[in-house]
Amino acid sequence: MIVQKELPVIKHKIENGLIIIGSDFHYPFHDELAVEAFLNYCKIKQPEVIVLNGDLLDFYRLSRFSKGEGRNPKEEIDMVKDLLSNIRESCPESIVYYPIGNHETRLEKYVYDKAPEIASIVDNFYEILGCEGLGIKGCSKVLFNGSFVCKHGQLLGKKAGQSAMKELENSYMSGATGHTHRLSKFITRKSENKYIWLETGCLCSLKPEYMLDPDWQQGFCTVEFSNGELYKTNCFEIENGVIL
Repeated sequence: MIVQKELPVIKHKIENGLIIIGSDFHYPFHDELAVEAFLNYCKIKQPEVIVLNGDLLDFYRLSRFSKGEGRNPKEEIDMVKDLLSNIRESCPESIVYYPIGNHETRLEKYVYDKAPEIASIVDNFYEILGCEGLGIKGCSKVLFNGSFVCKHGQLLGKKAGQSAMKELENSYMSGATGHTHRLSKFITRKSENKYIWLETGCLCSLKPEYMLDPDWQQGFCTVEFSNGELYKTNCFEIENGVIL
């Protein structure tokens, strides 16, 4: 079975182009209007790269936490297959990367903990989703021009922006992470260089059945390169299915 540590770091050289980054869909706890807004934006912009920055699935029933009446993993997988097919159909020329998130690794952990004997049957999470046939590349993270990294992230803060600060200090470069379900842009200067870190929000419901009143923001981020250099970054908030 493929494990997280075996996934590649993809290095991508971009001269002049747009990258759209969305994360934390958490199917089946996604927000249909927010997802539709994200897909429509991708379809209009036709970016060079789309980064699906982890936690597309929730794998609710595989969680170590107490569970209510969740969906089974097969239902979640089928939903995300439809999402990936929709993205490929809408943006046929875009390069699509899919860094793994902590919720995707729930499958790996569950199989190894509960049934290691069948690990070879489950084998490759990205194969289960049909990513190869859609030209979608699974990875641990994506490094653009050696200076901007997209990964799901793991460093948390209590409020929007705090995770971005921690990730930037830990990475010594600019980048974008999901995981927190918050939307923010943190900018700092060191040794006369500017660094930017984005928290890319979420595209899941703001009223999930397993949490009361979460401090989350729906949205996504964009990154533009010009002449091989990081040129512009934006965070787009979504409210009631509308990009603000």
